[in-house]
Amino acid sequence: MRRMADEFADLLGMVPAGVEGGDLTFVRGDLHTTLSIWKDRYDRSIFGWMVHSYDTALRDRMDRFGGMSIRIDHPRPSGSVNPTNIPQGACYPWPASGTPLAPEVTATVTQYGPLSLGFVHDRHDLGMLLLADAHVHRGGVWSFAPTNNEPARLAQAILMARHSGDQDLERAAVSKLKNRGEEPVAPRPGYLFRQAVADWARQYCTATGVDLSDLAQLKRKHPRYPEVAEARGSCG
Repeated sequence: MRRMADEFADLLGMVPAGVEGGDLTFVRGDLHTTLSIWKDRYDRSIFGWMVHSYDTALRDRMDRFGGMSIRIDHPRPSGSVNPTNIPQGACYPWPASGTPLAPEVTATVTQYGPLSLGFVHDRHDLGMLLLADAHVHRGGVWSFAPTNNEPARLAQAILMARHSGDQDLERAAVSKLKNRGEEPVAPRPGYLFRQAVADWARQYCTATGVDLSDLAQLKRKHPRYPEVAEARGSCG
């Protein structure tokens, strides 16, 4: 796996800050991006690669929730682009020992690797991608933003905004909460978007110590928009 990671680095033309197994990590301040090479758990003759960009400030405290990251996907070898709510990685045959990577692998890494690694511009951009209603496409690759985790992503965006002092990001998140708060979300009938946000906010508040008590209160009452942040002090 390390040999393949070194081959990927050469194809990317970029020097990673660190390499651990099949993970190549690139650093821009608090924004880290990792390209991960993985083998299929059921068919070890198949492998793929994917990219995640994440903010490091709260990563350890948010570890059990998968951190605060965005996955960047690229087209399959066939060239098809059909992102859905279920992640579907592009897969390739694992090269035999001592043989070079297949041409389709080198072409894909060269074309889509740098685009994926540079997809997220900065911490604010990461927060806006967390807020996205759907997958965001840039230069042939896209961020994986399934609709079934929108409330969690919105709560994460507000968490990031408050921890970093990004008022523009928080205003954007509150605006989305205002527009979507009363919509039902799966899986329970009568379970509203704002209530799902409240459930996630309570967990994030407990894990990080960042005050999200006003969001947690959205579980119990209809909010007075846009004055969401009206009561602080506990996790609700």
